[in-house]
Amino acid sequence: AVVSTQSTGTREDIVIVSKVHPRNHGYDQALSSTLDSISHFGYIDMMLVHWPGMHGSAQADMGELRAGTWKALEELKAAGKLRGIGVSNYTVAYLNELMEYTTTGAPAVLQSEFHPRCHQAEVREFCSTHGVQFMGYTPLGRNDLAPKATIQLVAKKMQITPSQVLLKWALQKGVVTIPRSSNAERCAENAQSWVDGVVLSKEDMELIDAMEDGHKYCWNPDLL
Repeated sequence: AVVSTQSTGTREDIVIVSKVHPRNHGYDQALSSTLDSISHFGYIDMMLVHWPGMHGSAQADMGELRAGTWKALEELKAAGKLRGIGVSNYTVAYLNELMEYTTTGAPAVLQSEFHPRCHQAEVREFCSTHGVQFMGYTPLGRNDLAPKATIQLVAKKMQITPSQVLLKWALQKGVVTIPRSSNAERCAENAQSWVDGVVLSKEDMELIDAMEDGHKYCWNPDLL
């Protein structure tokens, strides 16, 4: 993912976030694949371990492979090739495991699914305790959250779009949220959620909180 707030064309004006693919778990594979990614950009601002599992590897092997992956990222960060390192889709169990083998402390970022139907309370509590920035993906669900009566009610009351309600809810939870759209107008509309000064009330936040039912639209690491 590349996020840019300017268009000067210099490397310093963009933030690049990349991930270690699950097939590249383990020290050697993680080191090689990440160096290949770095070769395109000079350095990477944030490198995440995409997934705690690996297709075709016995569960008994994965703890060692995850530790090797993290070691590779730690070394590349120490060398200045990565500005930050983190993980994605890790449960509290995998995070606690990481804390046993890390030599550089907790990950800077944990990216995981987050929206009104999936609050990730335990993971976010871990992040709060250990100083990890929680980053939420799929904040709009699969285009099925905006039509919900609760979201429509709050949107009408605040005179903003349903998507903006969903993004504001996440932001007011202290979550870095990453909506995705290929539509330029929709991207601009989403971006207004950060700067328009509209704040959801405590009552509206609680209404949206009540939508929680643990539903996951994407991969579920609990099933590994």
